[in-house]
Amino acid sequence: MPTEFNFDGNWGARKVAVGDVVQALSYFPPMGVYVVSTTQLVPFDLAEDDGSIAKDETTLQPEVESGAIKILSPLNWSVVDQFKFAHNEIALVVKTIEMEISEHTKERKQLVAVGTGIFKGEDHSARGGIYVFEIIEVVPEPGKPETNCKLKLVCREEVKGTVSAICGVNGYLLAAQGQKIMVRGLKEDQSLLPVAFMDMSMYVTVAKNLDGMILFGDFMKSIWFTGFSEEPYKMTLFGKDTQTLEVVAADFLPDGNKLYFVVADADSNIHVLQYDPEHPKSLAGQRLIRRADFFAGHEVKTLTMLPRSRPIASDPDPDVMDTVTDTPEEFLVLAGTLTGSLAMITTLPETSYRRLNIVQGQIVSGEEHTAGLNPRGYRAVVSSGAAGVGGDLLRGVLDGALVRRWIGFGEGRKSEIASKAGNDIQGIREDLKGLEGALLYL
Repeated sequence: MPTEFNFDGNWGARKVAVGDVVQALSYFPPMGVYVVSTTQLVPFDLAEDDGSIAKDETTLQPEVESGAIKILSPLNWSVVDQFKFAHNEIALVVKTIEMEISEHTKERKQLVAVGTGIFKGEDHSARGGIYVFEIIEVVPEPGKPETNCKLKLVCREEVKGTVSAICGVNGYLLAAQGQKIMVRGLKEDQSLLPVAFMDMSMYVTVAKNLDGMILFGDFMKSIWFTGFSEEPYKMTLFGKDTQTLEVVAADFLPDGNKLYFVVADADSNIHVLQYDPEHPKSLAGQRLIRRADFFAGHEVKTLTMLPRSRPIASDPDPDVMDTVTDTPEEFLVLAGTLTGSLAMITTLPETSYRRLNIVQGQIVSGEEHTAGLNPRGYRAVVSSGAAGVGGDLLRGVLDGALVRRWIGFGEGRKSEIASKAGNDIQGIREDLKGLEGALLYL
C-alpha cells in the first residue's frame, strides 16, 4: 500500500502541502499540470503603495495578503514555476479556457485566465486585473523532468472592480468585473477587445458556460440564465430566479431535453431550478421554476457538472459499439464542501424515483434513527417565505445515504419494503446500482 495515502475513509486520500493558502485551482490538460492561486501574509509596504513616501522603518508593521500563481507538477507535487503579483493583489479565480488566438484563421488554444483583486483599504475603490497566461514547454533541468514548463504572460488588463468570476464562451473570455459582465476577444496584438457586456447591479459569484448558454449567480438575487450570440455580439437574459438567495456555487444539470440548475447557497442548502418556458407560472421562461430544496448539512463550496460513466463494450462487434455510442449522454453534479467531503447530485428516471421514494418513506417511518432524530426534518430547508411550485419541494430530492440503509436490512425486511414499492429485492438493488455506477471512473 502506498505510504503517502491515508485510507481511513471510504476513499484513499493524500494531502499535498503547497506552503501557502490556496485560493483557486485549475487543471491544464495540454501539459498535464495544475495552476494554483495562493496567498501569503507580507508586511505592508507604504513605499510600494505610494512612491512619494520613503520606506517606513516601523517595527510592528501591519500585514496584507499578497498573491501568486504557481504551476504544480503531479510527477512529484512540487512547484516548478510561479508568477508573483503586486503586494496587495490577489488572484481570486483561475480557469483554463479555450480562446480564439487569431481573427483570421480562427485557431483556438487553451490558455490560463486569471482574475485578480487589488485591495488598498477602505478609502480606495477596489480594482482588479485580467491576466491571460500561456504555459509553454521548455527544456527541463537535468534530473528534473517536471521542470519542462513555464508561465508566459500573454496580456494583462486592469479594470474597475474586482474580477470575481471567469469562464470561456465560444472562444471568448467572459469576466465578471465589479457589477458588470464583459465578454472579450483576444486580438492579434495580444490585447483584449470588449465585444459585449451586461449590467448585473450585483457582485457576481458564479459564471458557468454550456454551449453559449451562461449561468450567473450573485450574492443577493439568486441566479440569472443568459445567452451569448456573435452575430451581432449580444448578451440576452432568458430567465432569472425571483427569490432572494446568496449563491455560493451553481452549475447546469441537463436531463434529456430538460435543463435544470443546481444552486448552493450560504446556508448549506441546495436548490434545483428549471428553465421551462412552457410552464404557465414561468411567464414564457422569464422566471425559473423551483423544483426542489434540500439541506446538505455541509457548506458546499464548488459544484461541477460531469458526464456520467457509460458502459464499456468489451465485444468488438460494431453493432454493440454503436449501441453504446448512440445512448444519450447523461450528466451529474459533483459537490465539494468546506469539510473536505464530496457529494454527488444526479437525475433519476421517474419509475426509479417513485420506487426509491417509497423505500425512503418506509425507512423514515419504520426504522429507528440515531438519537431519535428525524431525517426528514434534518433535510428540510428553512423557508425564506418564497412559495415553490409543485407543493412540498423536499419531495424532489432523495437522500442517498438514507435509501442505502435498505442494503443492510434482513431479507424479510428487504422483501417487505420492496413489495410496498411495487418491486422485488433484485429490482430495488438494480435501482441502487444505477446510482453507485455513476462515478465508476473516479
